Amino acid sequence: MSVDRKAIEALVRAALVAELGAAGATRELDSGGALLIPNDRGVAINGGTAQDPAAMAAMLRATPARIGVGRAGNRYRTATMLRFRADHAAAKDAVLSEVEPELLARLGIFEVMTQAEDKRIFLARPDRGRVLSDAARATILSRCQHAPQLQVIYGDGLSAAALNQHLETFHGALTTQLAARGIRVGTPLFVRHSRVKVMDEIARIVDAEAAVFTCGERPGLGFADSMSSYYIYKPPAGASDADREVVSNINPRGLDPARAAVTVADACVRILAAKKSGVVL
Repeated sequence: MSVDRKAIEALVRAALVAELGAAGATRELDSGGALLIPNDRGVAINGGTAQDPAAMAAMLRATPARIGVGRAGNRYRTATMLRFRADHAAAKDAVLSEVEPELLARLGIFEVMTQAEDKRIFLARPDRGRVLSDAARATILSRCQHAPQLQVIYGDGLSAAALNQHLETFHGALTTQLAARGIRVGTPLFVRHSRVKVMDEIARIVDAEAAVFTCGERPGLGFADSMSSYYIYKPPAGASDADREVVSNINPRGLDPARAAVTVADACVRILAAKKSGVVL
């Protein structure tokens, strides 16, 4: 289980400032020796010894799922339940999080918005996250390079936390890999409160030959910081999911962001050469 200690410290510090005033800003923080919830996969059965240790080790390597956690009577053990609740909270936080404007500014990526004006509408009305706002269309027309080979787009999707953690590494690596392959890339942009299909509209607005859209994946109960990259060749107005392809599970425990950038760049070379994408390939 991972914990964003900086975020927790910021919350505690804000509470201290509210309670103590300026003195709270410099007060030393003491965690009281608190520990993370211990990992109990494969160690809480039969007194910590699996009947077939080698098989258990192989299964643990193959999946992040909750296996080999044992039980207390007919219930989960306390540590297992606490980890489940903590992971569930992390997943909810990832869905409700927002991509940090400071990160986008640091990377030189400008931002536009879909027709989902806030997070509540975005979650309740997926259709609004697939369509740009009028202001976004005008901004893209004025700020984006016209007719690139590849338009690079980022979106928050269902885990803005994933972009906050991995966008800097991924974007830097992807920019390098695309340049090394001689692909003429348009002006990168970020779409707040966006779903995958918004990439089609953007590609048509800038008249891009192809587009790649990287966003946060729907978080699970193993980890909540995974990204996916979708790519498509010349999306028509009626493009469907069958017309696009995806590289998923982009995170340090799956496909490392820097390695994923190589895979995505190679995929973009392939669809540009074939002049098509999706199930037809």
